[in-house]
Amino acid sequence: SGGEQSPRLFQFREDGFLVLEHFFTAEECDSMRNQIQRIVSEMEVPPHCRTEFSTKEEEQLRAQGSSDYFLTSGDKIRFFFEKGVLDERGNFLIPKEKSISKIGHALHAHDPVFKQITHSSKVQELGRKLGLERPVVVQSMYIFKQPGIGGEVTPHQDATFLHTQPLGRILGFWIALEDATRENGCLWFIPGSHTSGITRRMVRAASGSSTCVEFVGSEPAYDNSQFIPLPISKGGLILIHGEVVHKSELNSSGSSRHAFTFHVMEAKDTSWSKENWLQPTPELPFPSLYT
Repeated sequence: SGGEQSPRLFQFREDGFLVLEHFFTAEECDSMRNQIQRIVSEMEVPPHCRTEFSTKEEEQLRAQGSSDYFLTSGDKIRFFFEKGVLDERGNFLIPKEKSISKIGHALHAHDPVFKQITHSSKVQELGRKLGLERPVVVQSMYIFKQPGIGGEVTPHQDATFLHTQPLGRILGFWIALEDATRENGCLWFIPGSHTSGITRRMVRAASGSSTCVEFVGSEPAYDNSQFIPLPISKGGLILIHGEVVHKSELNSSGSSRHAFTFHVMEAKDTSWSKENWLQPTPELPFPSLYT
């Protein structure tokens, strides 16, 4: 393993996250932003699919759980909206491109631009430096964090949603497509919070229940003073351990905070929980990160 990387890898193992500034070029960021603009401009949203995205537990269950649209989005490109952007009939109150919260969960598989970024040689090389032997890509998301309405993401661990046996096999790659600042909702982390497992899981509900997912366990009350902000400039990459506690605040600024994020699982000697909302499908088995 490369000597100059080892202090950084040590840092990642200590903190549960690692900031790599300017990992992607401005051109690469712009190509993703342009591509998403194209996807949004062509987006037709069937009224029954107008699921608002929320991270508060009850709203999550109501909005996502009552909707097959979310559960079956793992191998597709689908659209999720901010709260308060639709009237009771499901019509947009503001322009659709300003109302969208995120697009998921298979951009890495179905879109040429995002596929190329996800499997770029830089990313593959980083995977090798991290010692990943059989990494597979499990999901991707484009997150908009719209000006003024980009909702907060409450403190959570990614392994709550993407559970593996054993734990410690999930790794998030979070790419800032524009500067992420304290004002527009950068990520905040509790350093070292990735070492004590998880206390909550989101699982597929038993068939016949009113929601399609439910939470088992509970999120502890985190000490707000332990979080540190990680502002990062356009093109920067944040590596996120599957069990590190992180959050982001409401975007109250006038500028958006676009990000592209994908999650990788070390598939060697790992089992993916059958209870996870996201499941590989015959159409889209989890693709290898290495090409």
